[in-house]
Order: sequence, then C-alpha cells, then structure tokens
Amino acid sequence: MKFFFILRLLTITLILTGTMLTAHARGISDKELVIYYSFDAASLKGEDILDGSGNGNDGFLHGNNLKIVNDGKVNECMEFPGGATEYIAVRNLNYTEGIPELTLAVWIKTTQRGMIASWDRSDYFRFAAGDAAIAHTDFVAFDFCCPIEDWHGKIKVSDDKWHHVVATFDGDTKRIYVDGKVDVEAATATNMIGPKAQRYGFIGIGSEAAEFNGNASPTWTFKGLMDEFLMFHRSLSEDEVESLYKSNGDPFAVEPVDKLSITWAQIKDTK
Repeated sequence: MKFFFILRLLTITLILTGTMLTAHARGISDKELVIYYSFDAASLKGEDILDGSGNGNDGFLHGNNLKIVNDGKVNECMEFPGGATEYIAVRNLNYTEGIPELTLAVWIKTTQRGMIASWDRSDYFRFAAGDAAIAHTDFVAFDFCCPIEDWHGKIKVSDDKWHHVVATFDGDTKRIYVDGKVDVEAATATNMIGPKAQRYGFIGIGSEAAEFNGNASPTWTFKGLMDEFLMFHRSLSEDEVESLYKSNGDPFAVEPVDKLSITWAQIKDTK
C-alpha cells in the first residue's frame, strides 16, 4: 500500500513539474502592449474595432466596405477591399516623442502591395507588404526615421497565403520575421524611432495625420485579409515571435505543451 501511495505521489509531482517546465512554450507577456485588434466579430462595436490591450486605442472604420469575415487565421478576420477610403483610423495613440523600442505583428493574406500600419515613415514608421520607396512589391517593408531607413525582407508574402509578419526595433537592431523565423536583421543608424511632428496612425493606409483621422498618404491601401494585429512598445524576442506564430487563439494564454498523457483516472487506477 505504501509503495503504491509513493508511486502515485511521484506521478502527480512529475505531471505538475512537467506542466510548469513547458508552460512557457506558448503565450507571451503583454508587457508594453499598446494595441491588440483580434478582428473577431465580438470586437466590433458600432463603427469601431475595440482595442483588446485595455489602452482604449480603438480603431474607427473609415469607409463603408470594411467587414469582418469568417476566413480568419484565428476565428474571424478583417477584410480590406482596397481603395483610398477603406482603412482604420487609430484613436488616441499619437506620437510626439521618440520610440525607443517597437514591435508590430499581424497575420496577412494578400496578392499585392499594401500598407499594414503607418504613423508616417518620414516622422516615425510604417509597416507594409511591399513598398514604393525601394521599388518592390512582394516583401515585408519596415521603414522609419530619423534618418529615414527604407528596408525590406527577402521572403515573398504577396502570394495569397496566410503569413505571420513581424517587425521589431530595439535601438540597436531591426528585424523582420516571416512565419515565426527571422527573415532579415541589421544594425540601425538610430537608437530611437522619431521624433518629428505629431502623428496619428492608420491600419491599411499611409499616414501623414497631425490629428485623429487626418491626412492619409501614401494611399496604396491594403487589399486582402488581416488578423491578430498587435503593437508593443518593446522588442519581442525570437522565442516570443515564434510563440505568436504558433498561437491558435489568445496570444497571451499560457498553455502547457507536450503534457504527460497520464490522467487523474489512470493515477487512481494504479495498483
């Protein structure tokens, strides 16, 4: 009897220890999270997409043809039809000071060049599938100032397939990730993004907006599907980016992986 009690106790200990050791393999910290647009149906309220970060940076749907559809990478997603009036204007978040660290992450599915997010590359930054400044249309672009650094990756993302695309900046190094892996990385010429004039941002079109929902430029808009948009004021690690890529739901949920297959019923049945 004593032997089987000890055996059960050891088994329970192994399960709990294994769970704690593997729990960090999924889920990331929401530290310095600025915006989280899940683009799920429940996040739509009137003319706004609600910001799941808790910071109140909701997105106003500018245009009549933006819609949530059931073809998302994670639940539903936002369909951008393209066109100069179809984009999201971000409420509240405007920059007047430099940004020491930044991460932009999103799932996209598109067949052409399109802006993902912009707070004005000439004043702060922009993030896109394709670009105009460096004459390419297929790769992830991450452009920022100051001085202006126009930069892009090497992996094609405009192939009508879902891709998880990420850009990070930490004051020393800039990186572009595609589908959980580093695409390109390089040292930066500046230790901070910006600052110049005040800028508000857009999702799906370029920004030169000095006020909320102000001037949009350039107007090559995103056409396709977008899902799980996140923005941080810190540079995510390679492990965190990989976790985001592998996430199938809440990106901040910590779930154990590679669990031991034994169940509580099996423990009780040990003889």
